Amino acid sequence: MTIEKNKSNHGKARSGLLAAASRVGSWTLLSRILGFVRDIFLARILGAGILADAFFVAFKLPNFFRRMFAEGTLTVALVPVLSDEREQGEDAAHRYLNALATLLLIVLTLATALGILFMPWLLMLFAPGFMDEPERWNLSVSLARWMFPYLLLISLTAMAWGVLNTYKRFSLAAASPALLNLAIIFAAIVIAPRFDNPAYGMAAGVLLGGLLQLGIQWPALKQIGWRPRLSFRFHHPAIGQTLKLFGPALLAVAAVQINILVGTILATLLEPGAVSYLYYSDRIVQLPLGLFGIAMSTALLPTLSAHLAKGDTQHARQDLTSGLVWLSWITLPAVGGLLLLAEPIIGTLFEHGAFTHEATIATAHTLQAYAIGLIAFCWVKLLATACYAEKDAKAPMRFAAISVAVNIVLAVILMQFFSYVGLALATSAAAIINAAMLWRHLARRHGPLLNATELLRIGKALIGCLLMMIALNTLIMLWPFPDQGKGLQAFWMLTSVIAGAGVFFAFTMLAGEYRHLFGKHFRSGADDE
Repeated sequence: MTIEKNKSNHGKARSGLLAAASRVGSWTLLSRILGFVRDIFLARILGAGILADAFFVAFKLPNFFRRMFAEGTLTVALVPVLSDEREQGEDAAHRYLNALATLLLIVLTLATALGILFMPWLLMLFAPGFMDEPERWNLSVSLARWMFPYLLLISLTAMAWGVLNTYKRFSLAAASPALLNLAIIFAAIVIAPRFDNPAYGMAAGVLLGGLLQLGIQWPALKQIGWRPRLSFRFHHPAIGQTLKLFGPALLAVAAVQINILVGTILATLLEPGAVSYLYYSDRIVQLPLGLFGIAMSTALLPTLSAHLAKGDTQHARQDLTSGLVWLSWITLPAVGGLLLLAEPIIGTLFEHGAFTHEATIATAHTLQAYAIGLIAFCWVKLLATACYAEKDAKAPMRFAAISVAVNIVLAVILMQFFSYVGLALATSAAAIINAAMLWRHLARRHGPLLNATELLRIGKALIGCLLMMIALNTLIMLWPFPDQGKGLQAFWMLTSVIAGAGVFFAFTMLAGEYRHLFGKHFRSGADDE
């Protein structure tokens, strides 16, 4: 009777996990749709030349440090420790959070001030190729100084996201990035036209977005019972545990970002527009990565941490396995779609105003190179999350360091033959190697991650993806993508996506996978505990 009850409870927990991933993915979808609208405005106003290159490099600085030190690394260091502190009571958890928030505020304020002061030297590391072009260099330095305070705002926001995720309050954290996109869209329409150089108006939109994202967290934190207070008890034992996880996790969580950054740095050495091609294509590939990989890893971390805090390793392993299979089924058709529809996607979304057809072709080729590594990007998120949940940050750090080294070597080699496309290919190859090493590490510790039945399910997903690609290729031959007419292009894209999804969905039904992927799992669970 007890065994049946435990199975029932775990079945509900697993359903709740997939429901949480679904909610995070849904909010992420809204944010990414707004992100595409944002990028359409950016493409129309800034184009894909010197102005856009300067803005994107400047915007990448606070975003890179945010992903390195806050959103990813801080979350994986905070959630397992906070889960342990909550076992001792909410008062203990709040004392830990107050001390951590105070320490973070002090460090971020100092880092922001130093970043603004030493921006030219910082930018030398991120865009060395701009130094020989005074116009692009000076604009990049100026814009980077304007936008660098975004690091302070978004890092504090990221800590709030980690806290809310620990309490299984996923929706607000997932929805918050939409505010940045709304702020930049507002800036494009209202603020940018008031500037002689519209890039400064867009920079103001970035800061507005940071303020909005931070401000909206306070009511949610109050609702779970935590009212942030200054506390200088940095000797708190949990702070030490967090820092021990934070250090090794720093490189591991940011591996993909480091690899993309390497591509950006090398792109500044290539022809004008290369930085923009990488940016726009990365924006597209980030949609399925955010919807599926990041959504599942966000939901999985507090779930695995809670299991492991109670010593329940069996259910933790089962949840990881379920996540890997689900992620494979959801991600593979996205890979196929991006490979076949790269040029229509870029042309429909971005080919306006200053964004030319030549830029569309260049960006589409870069997108296809990124798409090759999409499933690896997603699996790295999930497999690294499993390591962090059991407070193992050293293994992901080692594998990330290897993947970064591989990326640098391959990027330098491939850019000689394929220019900016070679940089994207190197990033994808590094992600595949990183995922393989994480997989091998976890399999050595816990046994095979997938049994024969689960491997067969992933094999079915591959077959469904191939059938979808055959159907899409047939459609493209019978009805080529129209050269002009935004309405007609949008209709073509919508028809192609529906046709491809329809073929894959039909195969899902025939293969008996519907119940596992889209059925009862997503009908349970609220956003609260």
